[in-house]
Parts: sequence; C-alpha cells; structure tokens
Amino acid sequence: MSRSDMRRLLHAIGAFVVMTALLAASAPAQQPQAEASCGSRGSAPSAEAAISACTAAIESGKVPSGRLPVVYNNRGIAYADKGDLDRALSDYNTAIRLDPKLAIAYNNRGLVYADRSDPDRAIAEFGEAVRLDPGFALAFTARGNAYFDKRDYERSLADYSEAIRIDPNLAIAFHNRGLAYRERGDADRAIADYSEAIRLDPAYRDAFNNRGLAYRRKGDLERALADYSEAVRLDSNFLAALGGRAAIFEEKQDYVGALADLDRALALQPDHAANRNLRGRVYYAMGNLDRALADLNEAVRLDPKSAAALASRGLVFESKGDFARAVPDFKEASRLAPGDAVVWNSRCWAQAVVGQKLPQALADCNESLRLAPDAADTLDSRGFVYLKLGDLDKSLADYNDALRLNPRLVSSLYGRGVIKARKGDSAGANADLAAAIALRPTIADEFAVYGIK
Repeated sequence: MSRSDMRRLLHAIGAFVVMTALLAASAPAQQPQAEASCGSRGSAPSAEAAISACTAAIESGKVPSGRLPVVYNNRGIAYADKGDLDRALSDYNTAIRLDPKLAIAYNNRGLVYADRSDPDRAIAEFGEAVRLDPGFALAFTARGNAYFDKRDYERSLADYSEAIRIDPNLAIAFHNRGLAYRERGDADRAIADYSEAIRLDPAYRDAFNNRGLAYRRKGDLERALADYSEAVRLDSNFLAALGGRAAIFEEKQDYVGALADLDRALALQPDHAANRNLRGRVYYAMGNLDRALADLNEAVRLDPKSAAALASRGLVFESKGDFARAVPDFKEASRLAPGDAVVWNSRCWAQAVVGQKLPQALADCNESLRLAPDAADTLDSRGFVYLKLGDLDKSLADYNDALRLNPRLVSSLYGRGVIKARKGDSAGANADLAAAIALRPTIADEFAVYGIK
C-alpha cells in the first residue's frame, strides 16, 4: 500500500468510527436520510454521492447542532477521497470551529497536511487529536507516518508501538512499524511485524510485498518469491510486486518469467525507469542485444542519473563490439556510483580492449580491487591490462589469482596460456589454451579481435 493509500484508509476508518459512536447515541428513526448517507463510506456508493448527501444534510437545516461538525468532517473525507484537498481542508476547519474537541477532524486535517508534504503541521494536528483522545490508535499511526516521512524513526516507532498497545489488531500499525524497523536496518523485526500484519489482514498486499523485499535483502529468494507472488495474486496490477518478482526471476535466470512480469509492469507504467533497466538486463542475458539496447536507451532517457542503467547499456555496447560508446557510459556510471566495484571493472576492461589510455585502465582496475579485493573478474581484467602493457610477470600473477578464485574463468586461462607461450613454457601454454578453448571455442578469435594472439 502506498503512503497515500494509507492516508485514504485512515480517512475512511476514522469516519466509520465517529459515525458509529454518534449513531449509537441517537435515535436512528429520527436521523434524516441525507445525514445517514453522509456517514461511513459504506452508506454512500461513491465520494460524489457522499458529498451530495452531506451537502443536502447541511443545507436542510435539520441536522442537530451536536452532529453538524461530524457532517462537515465526513464531507471533508469525501472531498479528500476525490483528491480535492482544498475543500476537504475547508470542511475540517469548519468542523473544528463548530466543535474544537472533535479529535477526528484534527486527525483528518493532519492527513491533508501530510498529503501536501507538510509533516510538521501534520504532526501538530495529530498531536492535538491524541491529546483530545489518548485512545485514538489511528491518530498515533498517522503521526508515526509523519515522523517516518521526516526520517525520525525513533519517534515513528514510538507512535506505532503506542497504536499497537491501544489496538493490538491494527494491521496498518504493525505494517508501518515494520517499515520503520526496515529503515533502521532491523530486517528480522521488520519481517515479524509484516507477518503480524498479514495474520491480522491476510489480504494486505503491501505487507506481502514489503516482507518479500525484506526476505530478498536477506538472500532468502524462495520466501521472497512466494510473498511477491501472493501480492500479485491479491492485485495483478501491483507495480512494485511485479518489479520485485521480476528481479528475483532474473536472479534465478528465469528470463521468461521475468519478461512476463516486466511486460505487464511496463504496460501499466511505461515511464518506469528501473523496470526499463531491468528488462534491458533480461534481454541482454537472453542475447537479444537490440531489444536490450532499446530498453536501456529509454531507461537512461527517463533517468539520466541512473548508474545502473548506464552500466547496463555499457555492457550492451561492449557485447556489440562498440567499445568507444561503452567507455563513456562506464565513466559516467562510475562518477554517479563511485563505490560500485563492478562499474570500475567494466570501465577498466572496455578501455583495455580499446587499447587506449592503458594507464587509466590500470588505475580503474586498481580502484575496483580496492573496493572488492577478491573479485576474480577484476583480477582477470587487470591481468589483461598488464598483458597489453607487456608486463608479463604482473599479468601472470593476476591471472593466477583470478584462477585460484575461479578455476573455470576462460579469459584468464587463455591469457595465462598466451603468457606461458611468450615465456617459452610450451607445455603449460598448450594446457591452458586447450582448457580455455574447451570451455569456449571462440575465445581465440575474441582475443585476436582484442589484439592478442
């Protein structure tokens, strides 16, 4: 559930709570029909119908003064459901003017300020709501949301916990507390809260989605996949869950499954840069370089500061043999994400293949290895740079280290064979070259294109 959806849910539940209490205290037979239809959302088929009913009740002059503030409050809720926050705010103001002790009107006015990205005013309103009604669990939840938006996770956790103490069955408070634990890096407590939210509300799609994300970050792909799938079952148009499940499918090399989810997600939102990038990566893994490039071009257009999309596009250019275009993408990606060792390695390799600025390529590999010292692929790249520079001893050392980490690394086997041949070790050279060709028959042709024979 998006944060705006949470706020709409709070509006709706709040209206129902207030109207239930008020109707219980009055004689239903004496309540005008328009006022009754202005009550909880269940008594009106739409926001428009609720607005009409509330307006009719107000203009009739027949609503008792004690109930009139609630009618204004409920019309404000209907306006908020329509997205007309100005009229909603006006009605909440009137409700509060008529009854300065109407806690839910302060809560709902706070929701408007929250929707307008004014968390400080929202917090003040929610604070007044809980001062007037210390048992108002939803107002504590709403204030927790506002503190969350300010990244004040300690106060956010305190408010969610108080909401749970007041109402242990409030699923949204457990879910949102899970979000706060996630931001604090406490994945296990986040998962526990998401799980309790799901137990209380088995149709809570956002709780499944966020628990899936937590499991994925813990490396538990099977549980993550199950949760994302349940979120999609509950809402087949749930963009976040479709993208999350597609990422797991890609990681598991289920490219058909990944494409199905990404095609669906991009049909729903074509300008989603991250999903464009992910589908480009899937096409790249499937060997469809033209479609990969089309998606990655669009991903970069949508988000020119996406290091991931630039790095992915660089790999496609590299695979198409267009190293001159790959290098700028890797350079820009490393500028945007200077802590990404893989990007620095890609930049090193592309420059080494081009054969220009080899000292810069060497510096790039060194930076990658500083960030990730035991990366076999980067040791392989640096070995290739040293080979091009003619430093056979350093090249051999790097290839040996790379093969110690990954004995089946084809380019290191072939490169080491070339060095052994140049050093006069014919038997060793023949063994390495044969092993490399057995793993990838095209490797000799690839090195020939790179200028190594």
